[in-house]
Amino acid sequence: MLAALPRDLALTPFKPSRWTLLVGPHALTPAILGSLIQLISAPASGGALTVLDCGRQFNAVLVARAARGRAELADRIHIQRAFMCDEVVNLIRRTPCGPAPILILDLLNTFCDENVQMGRRRFLLETCLRDLQRLSQGPGLAVSVHPPRDGSDAVPLFERLRSAAPEVLMYETPASAAQQLSLF
Repeated sequence: MLAALPRDLALTPFKPSRWTLLVGPHALTPAILGSLIQLISAPASGGALTVLDCGRQFNAVLVARAARGRAELADRIHIQRAFMCDEVVNLIRRTPCGPAPILILDLLNTFCDENVQMGRRRFLLETCLRDLQRLSQGPGLAVSVHPPRDGSDAVPLFERLRSAAPEVLMYETPASAAQQLSLF
């Protein structure tokens, strides 16, 4: 079931012992980033959040704007980045299951690299899935992805990720926003 893209995406509470896959267009990322301050302000989060950025999606300006001048809130977000699918696997593997919820942005972005053989990408994704299960045992884990284009070789990877997720939330851009975007 598709839901319209929310203005304020509620990422709280993350669900302990389970992870959530957030599927939506690139326009979903600002909604996620805008809700981070709300998330770390919640008592259940312990006041911190770990962000693993796999697709160069983290925009500090959006987070700072949401913090409304409260730098101490933005400072509670610990961000790490990966730029290749091998790095994504190592980043996720090295991330401890600690007291802070974890948000993984654009997980499959680097898995679309056609310079990496599909068999290798599948193997790396399976490795990630095991670690996602491990990380979900903490206070919460959310993973965002953008659906691949039809016919893309990333479709089987996306389908595998979607089938492994205990909970999948799918968002779409409202028709009026899609029409506005197509004018430019």
